[in-house]
Amino acid sequence: MSKYTGMGILVLITIVAVTVAAFSMGCAENGAIGPEFDMVIVESGSVFNEDASGSVVSIEQNGLILIKLEENPTTGYSWNLTVPDGLTLVGDEFVTDQADEEIVGAGVIHEWELQADAEGTYEISAIYKRPWEDVTGDEDAFVMTVNVLASGEHADDDDTVTDEDGTEYIIRDAVVDDIEILLLESFPLQVSVVATGYVPDGCTVIDEENIEVTRDGNSFDVSLKTKRPADTMCTQALEPYEVNIPLDVYGLEAGVYTVDVNGVTDTFEFTMDNVLE
Repeated sequence: MSKYTGMGILVLITIVAVTVAAFSMGCAENGAIGPEFDMVIVESGSVFNEDASGSVVSIEQNGLILIKLEENPTTGYSWNLTVPDGLTLVGDEFVTDQADEEIVGAGVIHEWELQADAEGTYEISAIYKRPWEDVTGDEDAFVMTVNVLASGEHADDDDTVTDEDGTEYIIRDAVVDDIEILLLESFPLQVSVVATGYVPDGCTVIDEENIEVTRDGNSFDVSLKTKRPADTMCTQALEPYEVNIPLDVYGLEAGVYTVDVNGVTDTFEFTMDNVLE
């Protein structure tokens, strides 16, 4: 191996190491594992279980968060919850399924109710261990980051609609992670955009019936909304979504076109006019 080849490998290793370190620092600063939902404002009274560990959520000041974790005190193990300043513990109880009440050694649900008192970013953590044992790092753990927003700061971001049976829904902008533009092999050409992302719970869905697509010159703007029943309490579980949105492209001239779905953009190109002669 020549000295130049060796230097090249050394430089490559250095670049990879720096890239990995930068990525790791970014993850540490985010303080979350997996998708981040600090852009999604959860409702007051939202319920979180073990599946929410590692997530980042936002809630308005004075809102309530319920955390429910499975626990079996008869084994000596219990959840040791740490609540930071800025959040206040307003409820702490055990909930037992009626079907398990008479079963010796049956597990329970440990439920904590927390109020978001002060603006800021806070980390809730819990460790599942026996109280008399030292922490080893191998215990089951629950961690969630909570962004507390000023009360009413995002009230204007929400709309409400009422359907024919009187059910009221909260309408919000969907958080879009990525889009992919698909060009079908046909003529005239057909184009659609596939948007993917996550919704914060099992009650929230993409409002596919009211997707708005507008075009201004060579730019398509797609408004994607979510809908959620206003009076429903849901366990918070990050649910993926994928929606295919057709674009009206017949008659467009050759050129490059931009598609924007809730702030996420991509482009496609026609090399010839998309019209039958």
